[in-house]
Amino acid sequence: MTQIVNLENENIRLSVDISYGGKPISLINKKHNTEWVWFDEDKKFNFNPEQYSDYDSQWIGGYEELFPNDKVQVFNNRHAPDHGELWASHWKILKKSQTSLTIVTKGYFTNAYVYKEFDLNSNKLTVHYSFDEINLDTFLFKLHLALPINQNKIDFNFESYQKVDEQFGNIASNNNLNSFISSINKNEGTNDFIYFYGVDGKISVKDRKDNELILKYDNKTLPYFWIFQSRGGWNGLNVNVLEPCNAGLKDIDEAAKKNLIYLPKKNKFETWYTIELS
Repeated sequence: MTQIVNLENENIRLSVDISYGGKPISLINKKHNTEWVWFDEDKKFNFNPEQYSDYDSQWIGGYEELFPNDKVQVFNNRHAPDHGELWASHWKILKKSQTSLTIVTKGYFTNAYVYKEFDLNSNKLTVHYSFDEINLDTFLFKLHLALPINQNKIDFNFESYQKVDEQFGNIASNNNLNSFISSINKNEGTNDFIYFYGVDGKISVKDRKDNELILKYDNKTLPYFWIFQSRGGWNGLNVNVLEPCNAGLKDIDEAAKKNLIYLPKKNKFETWYTIELS
């Protein structure tokens, strides 16, 4: 049974699905009535994922997190779930007010405790994460924030980039990165997936009406930034997915070998992000 928790203040309305993933499925700027979450309304009534099930065929969007992996990997001779364990996990409410919410889950693969806090203040959403008892030598943690495409422009500073898979995607081909981030339209039949390096932790997204979302995140714990984008070219979807991450590659072992990963010194991990709407 789906359980939705709603938070609201004078500027923002937020809806969080506690049943699966503990994820925001709607974030509305009330001043302009602008929706900033891409969420597949057609699939939501049939969304009932089992543990260790396939991710892509069931994905319905929202603001998710991937942990302890993206692609299926082996930890201590055990195969981790596709895209990690959090997206198919049930969450419990610890505290709630009109503008704040604290929830928790225990990972069915890692047995780690994951706490997530949401807080609305004026035009800003703050989300804070605390992990306890991770008990893994390496892991991936990645935000997976699905935004609707509405003639968007994405603006941020970075030093370099590379495609996640040279065989996947056709937007940023021939080094045409400008098309990937500054001229984003629906139903072009294209898609792509890019790693960015040297990002300063601030991302601006504007729609065709110049409504703006500013994402800020802890770039000490999440020093890498990925973007997945489909303009109708992947499963017919029109979506931008913003993905700050502690690793600079999908393969965690490869990221560790190349020193492209942030890992805490103990089996605890904390990070955060904020979203400001204007």
